[in-house]
Amino acid sequence: MNSTRRFAFSILAACGALASTGLHADDAPARLSRDELAAFLPGTEVAHVSRAGSLRRWKNEADGTFVASSDNKKYGSATGASYASASGTWRVSDEGRYCIQIDWRKEAESWCSYIVKGPDGSFYLGTVDDARRIEFKRP
Repeated sequence: MNSTRRFAFSILAACGALASTGLHADDAPARLSRDELAAFLPGTEVAHVSRAGSLRRWKNEADGTFVASSDNKKYGSATGASYASASGTWRVSDEGRYCIQIDWRKEAESWCSYIVKGPDGSFYLGTVDDARRIEFKRP
């Protein structure tokens, strides 16, 4: 079998394997592009659970600012405060990553991540993993 026929056969075999598992190209996670993020993010309300387990919420204002609130799980028991708020900024980087800067009283938070839309329509930071879920809603 020549190399062209072998290649065509392997492509067909791979397609058959995907079809037999019930997975289709439409079911694959999709990373949002820079242009998609720039059009989608302004005005969205965001909910995200930090690595420390704190639920934080903010609204991505069109001017790139927001005020974040948190249930303060990381520092709440130590300070006696079960709620915190702080100003922040958001932007879409040239590489197409969603970037956040929040000036919390105890420590600043700064990160950038690609946004991935899972097959079920949920959004994630970088990879489809429930621990990395981020919620965007239109008011």
